[in-house]
Order: sequence, then C-alpha cells, then structure tokens
Amino acid sequence: MKRLAFIAILLSAVLSAARAQNNVYSIDDLCYEYFKMAETLVDDLSNDAFDVANEALLKRAHEVGDQKARTLYWVCRLKRACRIARFMDNRQEANRLVDKRHQELMDVARETGYMQYFYYGYELAQNYYINTRQQVHGQTLLQQMMDYASKDGNEYGLWQSQRYLSMLFQRQNDLLNTRKYLRQVINIYLNTDNPTIRRQSLTRPCCDMADTYPKGSDSARFYYDLAEKTAILHNDTVRVAYYRAQLAALDKQPARYRKLRDYCLYDDGFLSQLYGGDLCFATIDGIIEQKPLEEITPVAEKVAVRQQMIFLRDLAIAYGRPEVAAWMGTNIILTLYSDISYLNDMKMEEIADVQRNNEMTAAMEKQEKRIRLLFVLLAVLTAAIVGLVAGILIQRKKKKNK
Repeated sequence: MKRLAFIAILLSAVLSAARAQNNVYSIDDLCYEYFKMAETLVDDLSNDAFDVANEALLKRAHEVGDQKARTLYWVCRLKRACRIARFMDNRQEANRLVDKRHQELMDVARETGYMQYFYYGYELAQNYYINTRQQVHGQTLLQQMMDYASKDGNEYGLWQSQRYLSMLFQRQNDLLNTRKYLRQVINIYLNTDNPTIRRQSLTRPCCDMADTYPKGSDSARFYYDLAEKTAILHNDTVRVAYYRAQLAALDKQPARYRKLRDYCLYDDGFLSQLYGGDLCFATIDGIIEQKPLEEITPVAEKVAVRQQMIFLRDLAIAYGRPEVAAWMGTNIILTLYSDISYLNDMKMEEIADVQRNNEMTAAMEKQEKRIRLLFVLLAVLTAAIVGLVAGILIQRKKKKNK
C-alpha cells in the first residue's frame, strides 16, 4: 500500500514539476511539488500518504543539496506532530511529541541558516499549546521566541512573537499589554525592509490597536486610517469597512453607515466568522431606529466580543438610550467575570497538569533510584557470593592437595 502511494505521489509530483509552477519558496521544483503534497496531507491522519510525500521531499532535498527544502521537511514534521498531539489522550506524551519535533526543527534551521523557520517553529508550537488550553506554556514559548529574536536582532522573530503576544493579552482583556506589543508590531512593519514581514497585512494589528482606545477617539481613527492604507487582501478591506460603519453610526451619519453596513453584509461569511458582525449591525439598527429594549436585547446578547459591546453601550448613550446603555453595561461586566473565571480555570487546570506530571516524574525518578540501588546491592551480593564460592573451592582444593 505504501509503495503504491509512493508511486502515485512521485508521478504526480514529476508531472506537476514539468509544467510551469509558481514556486514561491524558490526551492527545487520537484521538492516544491512534494512539499505542497505534504502540506495538503498534514491534517489527514487516515493513512500514511503524508509520510510518503514528506519522505520523498527529504530524499529529493538531499539529492540536489537543497537546504531550504530540507528545512521545510522538518516544518511539515512539526505541523503533523501538532495535529496528531491534539487527538492524543495522554497530554504529557502529546506535549513531549510536539516539543521533540519543535527542537528538531530549531536545530535544523540553525544548521541550514533559514532562521525564519526557527521562529516559525515557535509559532506552530505555541498555537498547539494555546489551542489545547495550555496558555501558560504558550505564553512562555512566545516570551522565549521574543528573547531569542531580540538577542539575534531578528526582525521577523520579534514581529511574530509580539504579534501573537498582543493577541494573547487581548483575549485576556489586558489592553495595556495589548497596546504595548501592538505598538512594536506596527513600528517594526513600518520601518523594515524584510520581505517576509512586508508581504503580510498590517490591517488587523491596526484595527486591534484601535480597539484599545475609545471607538470615536482620535487615536482610534488614526489606526483605522493606517489599517486602510496597509490593506492587502479583500478581507482587509471588509475589516476596515466594518469599523468605518461603526464610526459612521457613532458620528450620526446614517447614509454612510447603511452603505458600509450593506457592503460588509454582502461578505457575511467572513464578517460573522470574525466578529458576529451581522449581530452587531442588527443591534446598531435597533439603537438608531429607537426600537424598544425588549426588541434589541435578543440579538445584542449574542454579541460576544467585548470591545464591540463597549461600542454598543457608547452608541446607546450617544443616541439617548440610557436603558440600552445600562443593559449593555451589565452584560459587559457579566462577560468580563465569565472570561476571567474561564482564564483562571484554564490556568489552574494547566498548573494542576504540570504538578501531576511533576509528581509522576518524581515518582518515576524515585523508582529508578530504587532500581539502581537494587542493581548495586545485587552486584555486591553477587560479588560476595562469587567470592565466597571461590574461597570455598580454593579451601577444598588445598585440602585435597594435602
């Protein structure tokens, strides 16, 4: 079965490499085809096709001396480990697998000199830990990543580590630390010539930065302007339009608000996934149209992003709806307590896991010490018995000779 899979992958890769391809990694064309296959198969745990494709990548990379392609093989190995680990019942073993693959990638990246993958490894590993409710571990990895990048003067490492740290603190509702790291992210982007960073969009960091200020403030408007200037993808444009629509509502520009709202709702899939934007717009409409509180709350209570809830409270105040503002204020406090409780429970659960693992490790170490001691005692006892037997045999031989 594995042989057939290898033949199929080999033929497919050779045929694809023979045609003109957009080889964005600038590696050997056949390596690129194997890499694309491995990337596609990372999440498929139903067979060994991933292993076949990735091993073919490594083999070809060695044949042509392509060190970047060789590094990408280890990137795929870490991605695969993160995927497998999420389905493992034993968290300690799962973490061990991810840590092992992460260390392997770091070692190879240092050896080959492709340090962007050294830092990308940190990004993948911290994603695994955050997504498995191990936030303390994830934050520790990001701090390590930032320390390495600072020591090496690596802009990409600094940019990525602080970008993820800002998102982590944003989820914790720590706006001061969110702003601190986002400011560094934005400054690095605006002052770097690093092509990997410049290919990214600055729109989300700018919108997130604006969210750390009151919605209608000059600071928020400054970062919305910057978000619009640095938009690259269509989703970036929708993201900016969403915030512009909120500003238009706050500035009491109904025609502009409706135009931007309708533009955003046309891309409802992206908006709902990211913000629950349709719910926010429905609440804005209710406030502007002076609908009764009982008609607004069934939709408003489903708005889950706290910064959007704060905006809706401020909008209600601007439109003379104190009862809506009071209801939103109560909801904000309730969700804040809920989030704090969730984060605390998650951290306590992680700390308990670490303690259990430490206790298991300590118990295993004690057991190993006991086993080593038994081996020593057994060796001494064996030597004593051998010596005793040898002494008896010598004495018998002496008596016999007499």
